[in-house]
Amino acid sequence: MKKLILAIYLFSLAGLVTSSCDCCDQCGTQEEQQEEVALSGDCPAIKYVSGGLSGSGFASRYWDCCKPSCSWTSNAGAGNEARQCTSSMSLITDYNAVSKCDGGPATTCLSQIPFTIDGCDNIGFAFGAVPGAGPNVCGRCFLLEFTGTGKYETKKNHKLLANKKLIVMASNIGYDVAGGQFDVMIPGGGVGIFNGCSDILGTNLGAQYGGLLSDCENQVGYSLGDDEMYTRRKECLIDKCNSLFSGKKQAKQGCLFLANFLEAAGNPLHTYREIECPQVLKDRY
Repeated sequence: MKKLILAIYLFSLAGLVTSSCDCCDQCGTQEEQQEEVALSGDCPAIKYVSGGLSGSGFASRYWDCCKPSCSWTSNAGAGNEARQCTSSMSLITDYNAVSKCDGGPATTCLSQIPFTIDGCDNIGFAFGAVPGAGPNVCGRCFLLEFTGTGKYETKKNHKLLANKKLIVMASNIGYDVAGGQFDVMIPGGGVGIFNGCSDILGTNLGAQYGGLLSDCENQVGYSLGDDEMYTRRKECLIDKCNSLFSGKKQAKQGCLFLANFLEAAGNPLHTYREIECPQVLKDRY
């Protein structure tokens, strides 16, 4: 799939470590107007892959409605393909189907929006893009731990991410990317070079790179105090998610993940390590 996505130049690590994620006894619900829904279930244990990939970098965002690169058998390997859908979100089982961004029917399934699980208030789950020039990591998972800082700025949005974690399952690849980056799939996160979204999500999807959050950053400006800037950016993004995707429940939930779990923080820095994929992501891959 053709997509401006971000890369990770990965390093080896040794040892197999098992730990449980930080879970709360009872997580609060999102504010009613935000309309984000968390799944119920157990918080999965974190199992690091012995000799797996690790490093540091930052997380960006995108959703271009193209066919995921890992939906091609030649990229993912037989039996390891990522799911693909029609514009109406029916599954396509022919992995030779042409991408919507090349005039074909195959697009990204909205089941691959990011999400949270009740009982795990500091860990999120998502799909994303990793480097096409690196090793084949289709269907492999990485635990991102946010540092509380940002690549281009560090505001309250970024500070609130400190010690939060995001498990990303690789479903896409790209070649024109920088080291250490994960391009997280978030509706309204920007379409990048290619855009197959017009008949799925609409045409007003925000800035080509950065999407609705980039629009909000420019709309709010950069001169306010930290607390006010945080509040106004987050409110702006919530309003845009609810308005743009008012009739598209899954897309709205994915968009609100950026506002709520990720605190409307643009390009947060993280460290990452490869882990065994939790079943909750495997079921949506």
